[in-house]
Amino acid sequence: MARQPADPHAYLDPWEAYQGHESFMPYLLNRTTSALNADFHAVLRKHDMTLLHWRVLAFLTEHDGLGVSALASVTDVEQATLSRALTVMENAGYIAREPHGRDQRMVVIRILPAGKAQFQHVLPLAWEIYDRAVAGLSDDEQEVLHGLLNRIRDNLRAK
Repeated sequence: MARQPADPHAYLDPWEAYQGHESFMPYLLNRTTSALNADFHAVLRKHDMTLLHWRVLAFLTEHDGLGVSALASVTDVEQATLSRALTVMENAGYIAREPHGRDQRMVVIRILPAGKAQFQHVLPLAWEIYDRAVAGLSDDEQEVLHGLLNRIRDNLRAK
């Protein structure tokens, strides 16, 4: 584990702190994400989906009727990329684009019954991968892990 300075505001020399890739957080996160995504991409391919399609269905399952900007933000993708994915999903019958109730210039994305069914069909397969990833971690450890990952993400967004 990387050493921390006694004073949290003190500068820690990276040459002293670095103890190799197996303790370097960016490397560990990248390798972990790659392993998770490799398994999940295989599952999604079998169901004619991409990771972005999955994210869209997941967020719309939780918060149906998001605008394109909000959906791009929560799925962490550019609007142009999202728009292309939405076209594929609309053609598959998973989602519909509808005019915003108060602002006709805006569009909201609604999940359709086929999209809900697809999400419900793939969720148990995704959960199997999650269960395998957290095998041996207690519920408390999983909660701590989620909290730490969210804090790291928030730290990086704050710049």
